[in-house]
Amino acid sequence: MHNELSVNTLKKKIVFIVEHSLIKGYYPLERTAILAKLLSAEENIYIFLKQKGPEAIEIFTDLQLSPILFDNYDELKMQIRNLEPDLIVQDGKDTLVEQIEQLRPYCKTIVHFDDFGEGGQLADCNIVALYEETRENTAQNILAGTYAFAVKDTLKTIAEERVSNELSNPPHIVVAYEDGDENNLTYRTLRHLTQLQIPLKITVAIDREYRHSVEDLQMMVLSRRNTKIFKDDQALEKLLQEADIVICNANYTPYKVATVGIPCITAAQNERELNNAFPREHNGFIHLGLGRKMKQSNIQNAVMELLLHEARRERAVRKQFELEITDNNDVLKSLLLDFAYERHNMVHL
Repeated sequence: MHNELSVNTLKKKIVFIVEHSLIKGYYPLERTAILAKLLSAEENIYIFLKQKGPEAIEIFTDLQLSPILFDNYDELKMQIRNLEPDLIVQDGKDTLVEQIEQLRPYCKTIVHFDDFGEGGQLADCNIVALYEETRENTAQNILAGTYAFAVKDTLKTIAEERVSNELSNPPHIVVAYEDGDENNLTYRTLRHLTQLQIPLKITVAIDREYRHSVEDLQMMVLSRRNTKIFKDDQALEKLLQEADIVICNANYTPYKVATVGIPCITAAQNERELNNAFPREHNGFIHLGLGRKMKQSNIQNAVMELLLHEARRERAVRKQFELEITDNNDVLKSLLLDFAYERHNMVHL
C-alpha cells in the first residue's frame, strides 16, 4: 500500500486549456482530447474548456473525459493557482500576452499548439502543425513539423481498412471544406465539377460548421446524376473509406486525408491557410492556391490529372504514407512528458 501511494505522488499534474476557434475549427479540441486521453493512464490530467455548447463537450465525453468548463481567464487563473500544475498545454484560439502572464506564476512550463497570437511567444514551446514555408525570423520557442497533428483512432482504422487505391466505377470525388468554409468554396468547387463531362460520383460533405444555405447546393445536385450532399457532424471522416479523390481546404483537413492515404486537391479558404506549407506537392498534394480565385480550368485539370494517371495517384499516396502520421501520437506524448518532467532543453531542440 505504501509503495502504491509513493508511485501516485510521483504523477505529474498536466492541465489542458482549450477554446474553440472559428478559424481553426473543432480539430484543436480533438487534439486536446486525444492527448489528454493518452496521458491520463500515467499522469493526473485536468481539461479546462472555454464554454462552447454541447458539440464541444461531446468531443471529450466520447473519450470518457470530463472537461471543466470556464467562462473567463480570471476564473481560470483561480483554478490554476489552486492546482499548481507541472505543465499547461494550450490549444485552440490564439492567445493574448495577458492570458499567459496570468497563468505563468503558477506553472513552470507552458506549451502551446498552433498559437499565432502574441501570447504564443511567451510559451516555453509552441508546437506548430500549421507551419509556413518561410522559416526566417522563426521564434526560438517554435517546434514545427507534421508530427504536431494528433490522430484519432478512427482515422487509423480507416487507413488500415482501405484495401487499395484503384478507382471506383465511376470514380468517387469527395468535396470537404471544413472549418466554416467562409467563402463558400463548396459551392464554387461543385459548380466547376458539374461542368466535367465524364462519369463521376460526387459527394459534398457538409458538417456542423458550414455557414451557408444548403439549398443552393441542393439545386445543383439535382442537375447531375450520382451527385449528393452528405450532412453529418463527422461528414468527411465517414466518407474517407470510399473516396478516390478528396478536394478540401488547406488547414488541418489535409492531415486527416494523408493519414488515410488518398489523392488530394487543396484550396485555401483564406490568406492564413494559403501560407500553410504542409498541403503541397512534396507531401503528395495538388495545391490550387487561394480558393476564391480558383479557376474552373485549374480544378478540372487537377481532377483529370489524378483520374488519368495511376502513377500520379500512387505517388501522392506514397508521399503521404512516408510522413508516418499514424505514429504522431507517440511522438507528441513523449514530447509532452519530457516537458512535464523537465527533461527538455529548448536550446538543444
